[in-house]
Amino acid sequence: MAAQRPTAIRGLTFLAVLVACRGPDAPPAPERPESLEQVFVVESVVEIGEDPADSIADVGEFLERRAGGFVITDRLLPRIRSYGEDGRLEAAFGRFGDGPFELRQVSGLAETPSGKLVVADSRRSALVYLTHALRPDTIVRVPGAPRRIVSIGPDLIVRMDPFAGGGPSRLVAKPPLFHRLSGGRVAWSAYPARFSPAERPYWGSFATNLVAVAGDSVFVMTSLTYPITVISSTGDSVGTMGRPSGSFRQIPVFERGEFAGPSTALPEVLASFDVVGRLDVLAGSHLVVTHSRYDETDPSPSLRRVHSTLDIYDRHTGAKLHEDVPLPERSKVLGGGRFLYLLLNQDTPPWRIAKLRLSTGRDASGAGASTPWGIGG
Repeated sequence: MAAQRPTAIRGLTFLAVLVACRGPDAPPAPERPESLEQVFVVESVVEIGEDPADSIADVGEFLERRAGGFVITDRLLPRIRSYGEDGRLEAAFGRFGDGPFELRQVSGLAETPSGKLVVADSRRSALVYLTHALRPDTIVRVPGAPRRIVSIGPDLIVRMDPFAGGGPSRLVAKPPLFHRLSGGRVAWSAYPARFSPAERPYWGSFATNLVAVAGDSVFVMTSLTYPITVISSTGDSVGTMGRPSGSFRQIPVFERGEFAGPSTALPEVLASFDVVGRLDVLAGSHLVVTHSRYDETDPSPSLRRVHSTLDIYDRHTGAKLHEDVPLPERSKVLGGGRFLYLLLNQDTPPWRIAKLRLSTGRDASGAGASTPWGIGG
């Protein structure tokens, strides 16, 4: 069956829906946090084309391609789709299994300077290389479970859980979490875990570890605590940046055995703290931190997160430029690059993606204009 033709809306100046900001402000932010329409301009909105017989059921990993367009995976199924700038479906790949070039769990995407796509499969401990047109190319086995990957020059930064034995030592271990792969070999490992299971019981069940790359700098952090650590291209920690916004609710410290009894209600615990959901580089010079909360209404065991606000930094100086910028309800930040890509409704297709750029003084004249589209679509 032929794919549906995508639609695109261009020339928009700002988002039409505002979401109320939560919580108190933190200096030096303004008295009232800026709205999304004050901080960003919508470059365009695209509705991605789909093959109705084999469509994306739940948007997962996202990657802006160097030559234009983007790649999206299914959050739960091994489906990979490549789209043009206008959202047109260009290529598809993915079949579940353990055979050659079959996938079990897509956990990350990256692109090489030559345009090859790198797919991390955490359950098969492999990096699967595909051509620009999503044809099978090469499989590289890695000594652990790759969780996130990002390109740095011709190499990759991989968030990887190394294979480890059992025993008491794992309760106090703080292994390095990020590794630079060069030519299929580990060039260096950095960023030891911020806490051990013995120090922070249960935190590991809620934590993810985030990474973004700009130039020769690698930015990493855990989703539960600040600051952001800056790592050089040689694997050395060269400083930290970032602080939680005024509305960010820190995770509590749990006692061992706290969740053993029937009195502990997990939805109430999930509703009590925030996490960092994404770390993205925008237009080479800005670092975007997406704050999230757990969706306590989601009954699935995957602990789905809902994106809520953005903090934006100058990645060169570490200065915070914008704080607690509210996101539209049920929207989802997909990734960065030349633009910040925002999925307008993460629950219901058709999937519509806004390409956002930071506003400049020249954009101010558009303030107050109406937009011909709605967030829910």
